Amino acid sequence: MPTALAAPAASGVDYCVIARRNDSLGSRRRWLIFTALCAVSLALAAAFAAFGAWLVLPYSVLEMGVLFLAFRLFERHAGDWERLCVQGDRVIVERERAGVATAQEFNRFWTRVEWEQGGFGRPPRLAVCYGAVRVPFGDNLAAGARAAVARELRRALAGGGCGR
Repeated sequence: MPTALAAPAASGVDYCVIARRNDSLGSRRRWLIFTALCAVSLALAAAFAAFGAWLVLPYSVLEMGVLFLAFRLFERHAGDWERLCVQGDRVIVERERAGVATAQEFNRFWTRVEWEQGGFGRPPRLAVCYGAVRVPFGDNLAAGARAAVARELRRALAGGGCGR
């Protein structure tokens, strides 16, 4: 379950929210479970092979290979996070996806929040827009948390700043 943490306004920050995946299992336990699954699957396959059903063994190895790829993909994205801060006249969107960090900065007064309602089988989407640039935010959040972030962000963009 993804989580969102709203940071209190401090040191000139009007609004800040951090969204990250919930990695309750952790890397070490995840690979321990994978090792246990491999041991059980290969032991059963070896037992079947010993009784003459040798074709079970290659399928078990293939199954563990696919499971390894799935665990590796999950591990790669386990540390993903996003941070959106409104600070003075700036809106800063930082994110890390699969170990690649990016940061974008926009003018607060020209930034808008777009909320796209979800359709059948599609969750609602939140995006921070500046001109033609559209940066999605909160894809790992539950729909309710994403809606709350959209409301708070609209308030933060509308209030404060010089001349507003």
